[in-house]
Formats: sequence, C-alpha cells, structure tokens
Amino acid sequence: MKKNRYIFMLLLLIGLKTQAQKSLNPKLQLLARNYQDSVVLRWAPTSAAQWLFASQKGFRVQKTVISKGANQGVSTLLTPNKILPLTFEEVKLRYSKQDSYVGAAVQSLYNPKASTTFQQSVGGIIQKSNEQNSRYASAMLSADYSANAATVLGLRWVDKTPKNPEDIIMYKVWVDADTKSNTKVDTATVVLFANQFTKVYAPITAGILQGDSQVTLRWYRMSVDGEFSGYLIERSEDGKNFKSITSNPYIQTPADENMLKQDSLTYKGISNPSALITYIDSNLVNYRKYYYRIVGIDPFGVSSPVSDIMVGSPKDFTPPAKPKNVKIKVVDNKEVIITWEKVGNNSDLKGYVIAKGGSVAGPFNFVKKEVLSNQSLSFTDVSPEPYTGRYYVVGAVDTAGNVNYAMPVVANIEDRTPPKAPNTLAAMATPQGKVVVDWPASTEPDVAIYKVYRAYRKDAKNYTLLTPYGVPNSEYTDSIPDKTLLNRQLFYKIVAVDLSNNHSEYSPVVMAKLPDTNPPTAPVFEQIVVEKNGIKLLVIPSSSEDVSFHILYKKSSKGSWEVLKQYNGLLTTSISYVDTDVKNNQRYEYKVEAEDYSKLKSKSEFSQPILYVGENGIASVEGLKVNYDPNQKLVTLDWTCRSNNVSHFVIYRAENKAALSTWQTVEANKFSEKLDKTPNTLDYAVKVYFKDGTSYKMSNTVSVQAK
Repeated sequence: MKKNRYIFMLLLLIGLKTQAQKSLNPKLQLLARNYQDSVVLRWAPTSAAQWLFASQKGFRVQKTVISKGANQGVSTLLTPNKILPLTFEEVKLRYSKQDSYVGAAVQSLYNPKASTTFQQSVGGIIQKSNEQNSRYASAMLSADYSANAATVLGLRWVDKTPKNPEDIIMYKVWVDADTKSNTKVDTATVVLFANQFTKVYAPITAGILQGDSQVTLRWYRMSVDGEFSGYLIERSEDGKNFKSITSNPYIQTPADENMLKQDSLTYKGISNPSALITYIDSNLVNYRKYYYRIVGIDPFGVSSPVSDIMVGSPKDFTPPAKPKNVKIKVVDNKEVIITWEKVGNNSDLKGYVIAKGGSVAGPFNFVKKEVLSNQSLSFTDVSPEPYTGRYYVVGAVDTAGNVNYAMPVVANIEDRTPPKAPNTLAAMATPQGKVVVDWPASTEPDVAIYKVYRAYRKDAKNYTLLTPYGVPNSEYTDSIPDKTLLNRQLFYKIVAVDLSNNHSEYSPVVMAKLPDTNPPTAPVFEQIVVEKNGIKLLVIPSSSEDVSFHILYKKSSKGSWEVLKQYNGLLTTSISYVDTDVKNNQRYEYKVEAEDYSKLKSKSEFSQPILYVGENGIASVEGLKVNYDPNQKLVTLDWTCRSNNVSHFVIYRAENKAALSTWQTVEANKFSEKLDKTPNTLDYAVKVYFKDGTSYKMSNTVSVQAK
C-alpha cells in the first residue's frame, strides 16, 4: 500500500510540473543538474519584462523530498531570504574584473549607459523596448556561459544537502511577487531521481562540405541531453594539437525556411536542415587537410566532452578564364572546324572541352570525352548534326576540373538524311467507332512530326493521307469512315518527318479489325424427313462470311433443349444430319443457330414438332397395288395408310425404267390416270406427308406393262 502511495505522489509531482509548463506567458524555465555532492538549479524568465520584474522582486526555491518513509513528501523552503541579483559592491568584492561574463551580467543589470528619461512617443517606446531586449539577451547569455554570471543575476542555486539514493526530489522556483501586483507570475518545477546523476554528452557531428579556400562544418543542434547554449570550435592541422578558433561561444539561430530553399548546398543530405548548426572556416589553403572538433556549453556553463573529429580539405572551385573569339567554319556540309584563342596565363589550365547541342540554351553533349591539351586552339567535328547539334561551346578546364565555357556559336549545316521509318505499329478499333493507331516514338532527335495514311485494302496502290499537317506524338485516333464496311478491316501506314522536311519510307502496314455489331444471318431448315432409322434434317447454313460455327439442338416433347452437334467454320454446303436417338411414336423439336467470331448469335430457326414413326409404325404406305385396263388405257393405284395425321400423298412415276420423279399429289389413298400414249413399262411409288410437315420414306415401287 505504501509503494502505491509513493508512486501516486510521483505522478502528482510530474503532473504539477506539466501544468506549470502549460501556464500562460510570461513564465519561468527551470533546469536541474544532479551531481554526486550537490544539485544545481538554473532558471530564466522568458521575456525581458518578466526578467526586469523578477530582478526587483527576487526568487524563492522550495524542495520536496519523497521517500519510502515519507511518501506524502516533505517540503523545505531553501531560501528563507529570497534570491536577488548581487549589488554592484557585492560583485566587486567577490569576482575579478577580468571575468568578462560577470562584467556583461553587471552591465545588463545596472546599465550605466541606459537612458534615464522616457519619451512618450512611438520612437521612444521602440527605443526603450530595444534597450530592454538587448539587456535581457546579454544577461541570459552570460548566465548560460558562466556560473558566476548566473549567480550575479540571481538565476542559480546550489543545493548541497545530502541525498538518499532512493529519494525522488522536486524543486519549485517562483517569483516572490506582491500578490497585489497586476504582473502575471509563474512557477517552474523540475523532478529528478536522487540516484540518477547528470552526464554531459558531446555534440553530434554531421560532416564537412568542401568549398574554395573554406570548409563548412555541420553538427546537430540537439545532443543526447538537449540543446547547448553555445559552442567552441577547435582546429588542428595534424589531428593532435587543437586550438580554439572561436574566442567567444558560437551561436546560431535555427535556419529560416526560405533560406533553406535557396541554400541547398550547405544542407545537402540532411532531411531536417533546421536541426543543424553550421560554421564556415575560411581563408584556408586549398587541398590541405584540416581537423575539427566541437565543444558544447550547456546552460550551466559546463563544457561538454569534445565531439568526434571531422576532417576536410578546401578545394579549388575557381574556373580558369574562358576562351575568346570562338569561330565556326562548315566544310562541304560534312565537317565543322572550331577555332578559339587562349586568354591570360592560366597556370593551372589543363585543356579544353568541346560540346554541342540543339539550341543556344542547351543541353550540350560532349563531342569528345577526352580533354584537349592546353596547347590546342582548334577542333574538327567529322559528325556534324543539323538542328540537334548545330550549337557548339568551347570550355577551358583547370587541373581541379572547373570548367568555364565561352558563348555558344552556331554552325549552319544542311540536313539531307531522311529519318528511319517507324516500325512495330499497333491498331485497335473501339466499339465507339474509333481506331487508335500507335507506334514507338523515333529515337532520332530531329524527328518533328508523323503523317498517317489509310486504305481499305492492304495492297491498295494509293493510301489516303489523314494528317496533312502531321501529328507531333506517336499516336493517332481515326474515326471509322463507314460502319457498314463489308470487309470490316482498315489498313494504316506511318511516315516520319524531320525538321528539314525529309520524309522517311512508309512504315510496315498495320491492320485494324473493326468491331462486329451485326449478328450472322439465320440458318433455315430445308427439309425434315422421317426415315426408317431416324429423323433426317437438312439445313441451309448461314450466308454470313464471319460465321464461327453452327449448332443443332433437339428437344423431346417433355424434355429440354440439348446440343445435337456443332459444325465449326464457314459452311458452303447444306448440313445433313440423321437423328437416330429417337423413339417410335414420340414427338421431337429441332432448332439451329449460327455464331460469328465476335460471339454474336443469329436468330434461332425452329422446326415444327415431328412425330417419329419407325419401320413398324402405323403411318407407312402399305399394300401398294397397280392395275392396268388396256381397253380404257387406264392405270389405277391403291394402298393403305392407317394414320389419322396424313396431309397428302405424292405419286412418283417413271417410264421405261427411267428414274422416278414427282408426278401428282393426291389426298386420298388411291390414284388413277388415263394414258395418252402407251409406254412399254410404267413404275410407280407413293410417299406420305403428314400435317406437321414431315414425311416418311417412299413406298416400294410397283411396275405395270402398258401395251
């Protein structure tokens, strides 16, 4: 239970500290350093007005110790007499005149040169405000850099009371102001553990940037234990013997965001440049190695250990004098001769570089990667480039690699070489009636436009130019001229045109297959015949040329549609199919469809319900007999058919053993005819047709001698 109360008290103290930090301005800021033999407190008002007010009223310090034996906390007022700045006489007795930070503190407090009169004007107000802010800044810096100065200013306290290692200690500092005063005051608190001693860490380095006769040192503003108040910078030329190059602590405020955008070099490689401190050490010898280390000074005036050593060398960034009087001569449109003159006596001149580009502003590419000697005053380009490389620049290069270019000069070269034809074209038609043609963009830098040509046949002699003014991009969208094109195909060719109006050869032809929106024509049933072993179907196929396949379906009187057979490809002859999977005296229906390559289907063609009557069925023509009366020259046929679904009978006839052919149609089951002439032999047969449109096989043939 005591342990829980102990923790509760700790959380309460921390909460008080947080609440104090969130109070309204002006306020105090309080820091503590826990050493083996003491605790040092340092505080500071956060504005000039608060500092001047507090310097008159003084400060009080209270200590609260929480221990296992006193978990409610025992509070002690450490300053029965409030802390005030030392008087001028007290300072003279305690401290040496040579202590510059103490002197600055006294100057800030008593300021013998400050104006003693107040002018009630805008200028007077500004002057007074500037004076107070200047005194405040000087006082705070002096206190940060010197413990003596902090004591003089009344901003420091040392508690040498022995500590129990298990104690938790809270210190509270406040301005001992009159409660009747209208000035807002604040209280600052800090909590520490008695067994956790303060350690000062070295600044964290971020590297060196090379400059001309100078280097830029970089290190991080925040250390492991917070931010330093200032820095001392030490330099060495042998890495062993270091000397300070800053007589006073170096201070740098956080970088302004707008300045960061302009100065990208100084903060190169740092994701958060405002977290950096930078220092420029100048007037150095180029290419000599220098060693640096940083010492931080914390707000208690304590110097940190030295940082890691940073090593850097300044470098020559000053280019040589640029060439002058650069001239160009074009020889037979095949060579470009460039001449120039040397300027001054550049002792570190290494040589010259030549570059060319398509415009006076570049970009420029080196004509020759190697640097010409420092004695060269001319160069011949044997591969001139019209348009894309007609501007030349000559640059002087020193031994450090610095280049200084002369103004560009132009070479007037005539372009006589056409570009290469585009290749690997692609064309895609859309359902919205467009054709998108694209091709790889030319890698030749002087290609300016492309011309697009179209035809309705691949082997057409003349393709139509669709883009008389050309297109700048390697893509063109064409509107389909006629959506009813029979072949459903369009063909395209491309020509590349350069800046000199040289035309390439035609590209390879690319075809665009137009989208198919018309379904194929429907196939139709030509004839359905009931035969001995099944039902024979004759189908006239679809007349469309893009048919992919035909499908024949079947359904019994009580069943569902099922596929009989699929016929792939374009059919040029009728479909003949015999359905043998039939039962006697059962009715069947058939349908047929066609589908094209665009997966469009034709209308379905349906048959009438078909009654299947097999060899033993009751619907066949039976007992066909023939009789001839020579006196009347009369031929008589009769037969039987025991079906009540008969539509009619077809009589087939042949003379003198010729092939049977259709002769007459009758509805009754008998037939007679009177002969005009008497052939030697007559053959007859009968075929029955039913009301559903189907028929059965032809009857047996009967013959008669007609003499």
